[in-house]
Amino acid sequence: MGQSGSTECEGAKLNVSRPTSTPKPTISRETYPTYTRAIVRGIPNSIRDRSEARQQNGLDCCSLFLGFYGGHYTYDNIPEWVEVGKARRQHARYIRVLRDLGLEVTVLPADESTPDCPFVEDTCVVVGNRALVTRPEGMVRRRELASVETCLRSLGLEVHKISSSGATLEGGDVVFTGTEFFVGDSSQSNLAGHRILAETFPEYPVHSVPLYPPEFHLKGVACCAAPGVIALADNSAGRLAWDVICRKGVSSYQPLWLPDGSAVDCIYVNGTLIHCSWEEGRSNCQVFAQNLPGYNLVKVPLDELGKVQAALSCCSVLF
Repeated sequence: MGQSGSTECEGAKLNVSRPTSTPKPTISRETYPTYTRAIVRGIPNSIRDRSEARQQNGLDCCSLFLGFYGGHYTYDNIPEWVEVGKARRQHARYIRVLRDLGLEVTVLPADESTPDCPFVEDTCVVVGNRALVTRPEGMVRRRELASVETCLRSLGLEVHKISSSGATLEGGDVVFTGTEFFVGDSSQSNLAGHRILAETFPEYPVHSVPLYPPEFHLKGVACCAAPGVIALADNSAGRLAWDVICRKGVSSYQPLWLPDGSAVDCIYVNGTLIHCSWEEGRSNCQVFAQNLPGYNLVKVPLDELGKVQAALSCCSVLF
């Protein structure tokens, strides 16, 4: 494991929490949510060349002609083309794993007009029977919300929505530990969105965690690996997140430092940890195996969607 840092947060950050005594309580398996359902969404062909990640970081022919390769962009940061067939095969395996773990999985159809629709996590936050339909930063991504809202209502959930035009929130920035939320103050989610999350789930403290580019979502640097265990990228972003978790959290957590920062995102489901494959993060796999011997560990590759900044938790909503 790496060592935790003590970097101070920059700027005023939201911290909606109740006073706690010392020492902080630990989180047990009973405290952490038990999941029975999942929502996933199919992969459209348009993800290959119209994904948000490719539009933001890639180069089109006009950019090359105008010479932007000599300025902000380089050939090194052009995302690779997604091989859609392989992405769908990996996605199908991902769904099988969720079903094998006993979850009832609802599969929404792909929508060619919303290339990033498989990343359904960003569209809502669900705890128990209550859901908050979020407000992604990207305008195209907001077109995903109506179908997700319809699905949530059809499943009998109490649905809330973000209506404020100044608020942004994406589920990839929201880490729920069973007792509180840690939320990325990032390029995709802002403090106004955090406040609405706190209003929707008033029984849980909400803590803002600063996140700076090139980091995209909080779950890319900090993720629940087990009840009371936070998987963290062993880099400056992960150490800053851990500092906030230690200072603001109402519960006590154990850090799990992962050397490969590109493969931190993981999913804990009812005693099983779904994490990266050997090919995606061999060192991280070893850390998981050495430090979580009492849990079922399942490796699920998702590297094809990783070409457009997707990770394991992106592709499902669990509740």
